[in-house]
Amino acid sequence: MSTFLKIAIPAAAAVAGTAGLISYRMMNGFLLRHEPYADDPPADENYTTPDYYQAYLNEVRYNEELDVEDWTIISKDGLKLYASYLPAEGEAVRNIVLCHGYHSSSRKDFGGILRYYHENGANLLMIEERAHRRSEGKYLTMGIRESEDIALWGAEMTRRLGEELPLYFHGISMGAASVLMAEGEELPENLRGIIADCGFTTPMDIAKDVMKKSLGPVTYLAIPLINFWAGVFAGVSMDEKSAPKILKKAQVPVLFIHGTGDDFVPVHMSIKNYQACAAPKRICLVDGATHAMSWYFDQDKYRAALERFFADYEV
Repeated sequence: MSTFLKIAIPAAAAVAGTAGLISYRMMNGFLLRHEPYADDPPADENYTTPDYYQAYLNEVRYNEELDVEDWTIISKDGLKLYASYLPAEGEAVRNIVLCHGYHSSSRKDFGGILRYYHENGANLLMIEERAHRRSEGKYLTMGIRESEDIALWGAEMTRRLGEELPLYFHGISMGAASVLMAEGEELPENLRGIIADCGFTTPMDIAKDVMKKSLGPVTYLAIPLINFWAGVFAGVSMDEKSAPKILKKAQVPVLFIHGTGDDFVPVHMSIKNYQACAAPKRICLVDGATHAMSWYFDQDKYRAALERFFADYEV
């Protein structure tokens, strides 16, 4: 064996082994359930921006005190999933399934939106995504299986409350990607619209984007291995579902919302989803808003976008 091979083979093995270890850890970082299981982590000042932290914290505390009813369903793959049902304050005019983001909860992610909905005639179902809080599951799947779960929750809300009121799905971040991917599922006939706030295009796209910021060029070695580990442990491929591809056949109207200052899920992902969508659609871009903070940066614009969307597609 040549001197070159004696050096090259161990070096290549070392690189492959390092990439394998990094990719395994990254896969767990992306998909593995986080503790604690049943409780939300405390509101984190780093989650938002200093100007809006107190308003955000006040709304989270308000949401945590709400008197809710527990609902459960069984997912297609046998997981027991939980949600909290909050009836409208006053006469109900619509039903809304709220779908939170990555390692979060509806009480946190929807902040003041939840209060606005509650006080303006919306029955709310705050679902706990698989592998979050009380819902079962060791691995989340970045929208791949969550989209199926959301369709089931929509059917359950309609079964319990009837078909008379219009139904909507509203998702934030990972929840937004999930509700967009739900366009490919069998959906209740009374579903009138989908609201996607700062959703990504595909699990693979957001994984690459996050990894490039921390790993640089190593990302291109690790990504195929992450997909391998995701298949082995979580039973999914990170490119198994694509919101833009699904939206090319969409029929349910969609309102896209995104902050132009989002440095976690880039705004171009919502624009790409919007451009691909074949269903009636609107887009609301909030100047300067950071990730999942559009409501706080410009409540009037956010509220107006919601009210126009409901007025246009409620019937």
